[in-house]
Amino acid sequence: MLTITLKDGLETRIFIAEKGRSMRGFAKDIGISHAYLSQILNKKRNPSPAVAHKIACGLEKEIEDIFLIQTVDVTTDEKAIK
Repeated sequence: MLTITLKDGLETRIFIAEKGRSMRGFAKDIGISHAYLSQILNKKRNPSPAVAHKIACGLEKEIEDIFLIQTVDVTTDEKAIK
C-alpha cells in the first residue's frame, strides 16, 4: 500500500503564491476542489497519487519535493520511506 503525505503545508502555499495563484485559483487550474486542497495543505487529508501528481505538476516540482511517499507492507505493517 502507498501512503502519500504533505511534507510542509506552508512551503507548498509559498510555491502556489510564487506561481501568482490564489489557493482557489490553483485548485481550479489543477482540477480539484478548493476544499480538498485546503484539507491537504492543513494535513487533514492525504492526497491520492493522482492528486499529488496534479499538485506537483501544477507547481512544476517533482512529487518527492512536496510529498513524503511511503510504502506499507500490510502483511507486516512495516513502513519503507522512499
